[in-house]
Amino acid sequence: MKSEESTYSTKLDIGQIRQVLRSALGNASISNLQFDALDEQPDFGFAAEKSGLVGGSSAIQVHVNDIGEQRHIGFVALGDGGFARAWSGARNSVSLSGSRKLVATSVEALKRADSALTLIG
Repeated sequence: MKSEESTYSTKLDIGQIRQVLRSALGNASISNLQFDALDEQPDFGFAAEKSGLVGGSSAIQVHVNDIGEQRHIGFVALGDGGFARAWSGARNSVSLSGSRKLVATSVEALKRADSALTLIG
C-alpha cells in the first residue's frame, strides 16, 4: 500500500479542528490510531475510512500537534493505484486517488475555517 503525506499549519484550536474535520468527513468511519510504544505520539490523531460508491474505499490518517500558537495537521492518504487495485480486485481495496480526494475535502474545509492555513510539508 502506498502513502502520501502533507502537513499544514493553522491557528485553529484542537476543538475547532475536530469540528471542522468531523463535518468534512461526513459518514466516514473514524477510529483511533495505533502507535508503537517508541513512536512519538501526536496530541490528537485518528484514522478515517469511507466506502466508495462502486466498491473499494478511501482511507486517511490525521495527526495534530499543538505547537504553541499554531497546530500542525498532518494528513496521510493511503491506498493503491489503479493497476494494483485492478489486480487485487477494486471492490476489496483502498483507492489512493479516493484517499487524496478525502484529504483535499478536509483541507478545503479547514481553509474555509482558517484562510491562513498554510502547507508546510
